[in-house]
Amino acid sequence: MTVPMNAAASMPLGPACVAGLGFAIGGFMWLAQAMDRHHADMFGRGSVPAPAVVARLRWQGSIALVLALAACVLAEGWAFGIVYWAGLLTLGALAVVGAFSWAPHATPRLARMSIAVGMAATVASPWLMPS
Repeated sequence: MTVPMNAAASMPLGPACVAGLGFAIGGFMWLAQAMDRHHADMFGRGSVPAPAVVARLRWQGSIALVLALAACVLAEGWAFGIVYWAGLLTLGALAVVGAFSWAPHATPRLARMSIAVGMAATVASPWLMPS
């Protein structure tokens, strides 16, 4: 079964969904880890992240969210890609809230794993293009 694609799209919808969600989850996790409250949940009360770590996590999170936008726009074009991105951001934010609620110590690994899944889906997408 082939997935219908936009005429201007250069990435199939399935890998774009996986990549966008992976980048959104990783980006939101990195942004949350830069906050004092969530850093304390991960490493104990009273621990505060270093300013350099906060800046790095914020940059990483922002870049990951932009990569999620790029995956959605490449799959659906600008008209629907923004809407698609907003939906994936919502799902990603809900996943991050759940992760920080139930397993805050695992969030650094989950962030790296979700970015790795996003990168794998992006790299594999040319081979998954319908003929």
